[in-house]
Amino acid sequence: MLEYLSQFDSNSVSISIIIISIIFAILMRRVLKIVAKFTAKTKTKVDEIILENIRSPIQVLIITFGFFFAVKYSQPEFSIGSISILQIFSILWIIAITFLVSRIIKALFEAYTYELKEKLHRKIDDTLFNFTRKLINFAVWIIALSIILKQFGIEITPLLAGLGIAGIAIAMALKDTLSNFLSAIYITADRPMKLGDYIELDANTAGYVVDIGWRTTRLRTWDHNYLILPNSKIAESVFRNYNAPKTEMTTLVSCGVAYDSDLKKVEKVALVVAKKVQKSVDGTIKDYEPSLRFREFGDNAITFTVSLRVKNRESRGRVVHEFIKALKISFDKEKIEIPFPQMDVHMKK
Repeated sequence: MLEYLSQFDSNSVSISIIIISIIFAILMRRVLKIVAKFTAKTKTKVDEIILENIRSPIQVLIITFGFFFAVKYSQPEFSIGSISILQIFSILWIIAITFLVSRIIKALFEAYTYELKEKLHRKIDDTLFNFTRKLINFAVWIIALSIILKQFGIEITPLLAGLGIAGIAIAMALKDTLSNFLSAIYITADRPMKLGDYIELDANTAGYVVDIGWRTTRLRTWDHNYLILPNSKIAESVFRNYNAPKTEMTTLVSCGVAYDSDLKKVEKVALVVAKKVQKSVDGTIKDYEPSLRFREFGDNAITFTVSLRVKNRESRGRVVHEFIKALKISFDKEKIEIPFPQMDVHMKK
């Protein structure tokens, strides 16, 4: 085979090897897609999820092997300084294989959580699974790094001993990072929140939990931006979880009427409106009985609150919106005044 190839220009052969490896990688991707169509007909989703996650890493491995043989054929003694071509591509292969293993781990966790959801016929809290997967992936990349270092003749044992001696100094220097890491473990284990929950730390810090990482937790705000918070801040804060113990919530709508209003009439009209909204608007708990309580004698009005029950926080805005509109129409019809802030000044002669 080599004698046959030797009659051709080495650069042309190398380019051909690269082209063939790219074509083979594309064909392999097509083959995996065809296999995926057959696996889609099986009862389990495990094979589909694994195939979906290993396509790209396998392509990278095939192409890097092609580049290796191409360079090896055209320039057998190629090196960068003291690093041989085999060492260079070994590093690339280790990274590619580690990436492949990482994707397989991700696929297995996704498959396991999917199968668990199917068996239990309900949603499950996958926060712990995600965090465990990240820990395992971290360990896999540490092992890959140690293998790469060995390629350069760097022994791991003395390095670990040195890290042990410097551990205290590093811990002091990285105390905030360690604090955030330990807080992530606490949040994952104690589960005061899970992915998808809406939490509120204060008026300006609230959103949906989209990720709990090593150092930070990401919240998605109502305008689809991210709030990135240190885990230690969440672990030390008092926050409200709108999804625990369940998503249903009571919402209070405040209003005020003039002092000369008939309060029995006000209560009757407001409750009629509240019951109608509770029964007709999407997002409400239909069997909930709204209530009204007068609160105080304000500066310019007698204030009261009406309680409504909604399915989740997302429904709250729409329900309150519809209630305020309907209440204003009914009050106007019944000649009930909603006073605006004002001050009456009486002059004595």
